[in-house]
Amino acid sequence: MKFTTIDLNEWERKDCFLHFISVAKCTYSLTVNVDITRLISFIKENNYRLYPSFTWIITKALNNHQEFKMSFDQDNNLGYYDEISPYYSVLNGKTKNMDSLYTSYDSEFKQFYKNMTEDMERYETYNSKSFPAKNFFIVSCLPWLNYTSFNVTNQGEQQFLSPMVTWGKYVKQGDKILMPLTLQVHHAVADGYHCSLFYHDVEEILQNPEAYLK
Repeated sequence: MKFTTIDLNEWERKDCFLHFISVAKCTYSLTVNVDITRLISFIKENNYRLYPSFTWIITKALNNHQEFKMSFDQDNNLGYYDEISPYYSVLNGKTKNMDSLYTSYDSEFKQFYKNMTEDMERYETYNSKSFPAKNFFIVSCLPWLNYTSFNVTNQGEQQFLSPMVTWGKYVKQGDKILMPLTLQVHHAVADGYHCSLFYHDVEEILQNPEAYLK
């Protein structure tokens, strides 16, 4: 896990960053219906589970862009990690409360899928939790609801720059299967343009699962 410090005075985003980190403090979210028709077909044919499969897809897309890997180090220096990993929600079958697990990202889909499913199985069997390193982003899933928008309000005093990704229940519309996918980011480090790159990368994988998930 490598953390690269940014020299704020030399950073081309300095003015925008300072504005949204100290003056107009805000995060924002975008929700897009993504077409998972080919992905659903692929995972059914290969006996994969949707949750770990889609978690790898969004993790890969986020890791393509520095803007989604921004953070502060222990000395409050601004910078970015070379790689981020998902800290994802799981439902406790007994209490019906949500817990969270952490699985390190692996660029190889099959290896990540194996690691994540094993982490989930350990939790389901032993209630064994895994806690995140510093280079994480937040993942949650609402498979019970097909929503049109989703937003998280962060009231913590510490600036949280990591993205949050959520998706909901998928539905069939005509010959397509669509699913709401929400990306929430801090405006200090990412604009709508950067979010569009994330969705573009996700859609590229969804349209070509055979090329990426094998």
